[in-house]
Amino acid sequence: MRLILHLAANPNKVCATAEIAKVQDIPSAFLKKIIQDLRPSGFIVSSKGQKGGILLNIPPEDISVSDIIHAVEGPLFLNVCLVKKGACSRDEVCPVHEMWRQCQEAVDGIWKAHNFKGMADRGRQLAVVRMVRPKKTGDCGLHQEEQRR
Repeated sequence: MRLILHLAANPNKVCATAEIAKVQDIPSAFLKKIIQDLRPSGFIVSSKGQKGGILLNIPPEDISVSDIIHAVEGPLFLNVCLVKKGACSRDEVCPVHEMWRQCQEAVDGIWKAHNFKGMADRGRQLAVVRMVRPKKTGDCGLHQEEQRR
């Protein structure tokens, strides 16, 4: 997620893997594995050499969290009964099955609803908030005077 988010926050920029690893605090070996997992899906392109690096191949607004999860992990299921009909011998008579199905649909819907352009925009907003936040804050992150009100 952080790799794609970094690239989405730097559109049309070829980002060096060393830069991404440092900024996103991702171990280099793990980052290389993720790049290998994502490259076949077409979400990123990479080039070698002194000016090489990684670039998003698809606009960030067209990449959902679901897309990246499926590219790296494959489909994820909350319970074995959701994998396919008959995966669990009790799926047709289980009183919990419908709840699992609803939860799965909700999670899938949330993952599909969030794209990387929106998250990159939100990251920029949060960075601005962090820059203007006072250094000395109380328990709630408010000035002492605001806490007394």
